[in-house]
Order: sequence, then structure tokens, then C-alpha cells
Amino acid sequence: DLSIQIPRSSSSVQGCLDNFIAAEKMEKCGYKCSKCKAVDRMDKAITIFRFPKILVIHLKRFSRREKITSSISIPQKLDMTPYAPYSSKYYLFIY
Repeated sequence: DLSIQIPRSSSSVQGCLDNFIAAEKMEKCGYKCSKCKAVDRMDKAITIFRFPKILVIHLKRFSRREKITSSISIPQKLDMTPYAPYSSKYYLFIY
């Protein structure tokens, strides 16, 4: 299962997945450099390492108790290679 948020600017599953894997700036997260012991700023990024036989994508329709009512387009065939750069080439067929 993959739970992804629906950003307000997106109208497609690809846009939701792009938002999911986008790098997040982590400031004052408590991570300290092993050499100088100073608190570092870092980027955190999430990708899919290996695809399962069945992938369920859950679209989070609520944001802070507010329902997101925008329409999301779902294609019949979805290229998942941008979301799993270290995996084999896969296409997801939606039924």
C-alpha cells in the first residue's frame, strides 16, 4: 500500500506521485555532523525501492480536517519508472 497526499495544484495521479517523491528540506531536525557536531540542514527524499506484485495507491482525500474535492485523472497505463529509479522498468496497468 502506498498512501499519497493530493496536493492542491495537482489533477493527476502522476502529479500526486511527483509530490510524494519530491525532496523535503529538513531544518533543525536534530541531525548533527559526525565531524564538527554542528546541526546540519538536509534533504529527505522517498522513492520506491522494489515494486510488489500488486500495488495499491491510496489517495488521501483529507488535509487537516478539510476534504479535498478536486478531481484526479487516472490513466489506464502508468509509467512508474520515475518513482523507482533503482528498480527495473515497470508499467502499472489500472483495472
